Amino acid sequence: MRQRSARTTMQWIKGHNGNKGNEGSDALAKQGANKQRPDHLSLEIPKELDIQGAKLLTLIQATAYKGILEQKQHKSRNTTKKNLQLTCMAIKRIMGDTETNAAIWNNTQKKTIRPIVQQFLFKTMHGTHLTSRYWRNINGYKERETCATCNESESMSHILTQCRGRTTQTIW
Repeated sequence: MRQRSARTTMQWIKGHNGNKGNEGSDALAKQGANKQRPDHLSLEIPKELDIQGAKLLTLIQATAYKGILEQKQHKSRNTTKKNLQLTCMAIKRIMGDTETNAAIWNNTQKKTIRPIVQQFLFKTMHGTHLTSRYWRNINGYKERETCATCNESESMSHILTQCRGRTTQTIW
């Protein structure tokens, strides 16, 4: 019943009134009761069916969302892996320390960082900003593929660290 997504209803049937299903279940119950040795029944609940509820009065959105995320299977993205490796190498080169991927993700979500900056860091790590190749096949926007100042492929790495334009200097 826990796996059913449809509504389940129960109907009471008066016993011993000639109902075929009811009479059959009574006969099976008597057979089971008269056995010399009882059948072994596993009472363990399979993990996929062991769905525990939450007390709605105490549930907050953050807790519910965290539970949903824990259930989701996350696919590993090559761009994210590459950007995490680049971040780890940059931290090691600049700070001399090695950071774990978990520490990097946790540090991008600190309360001292404004939400708009957190979103920017998240999108940058996942490579979701619309740069370079994204614009290649869109009529009227092809020029966005390259940097207007440097005439190089536009990427977040170029925008943030390599571009000779004023915007890079303004950022840093």
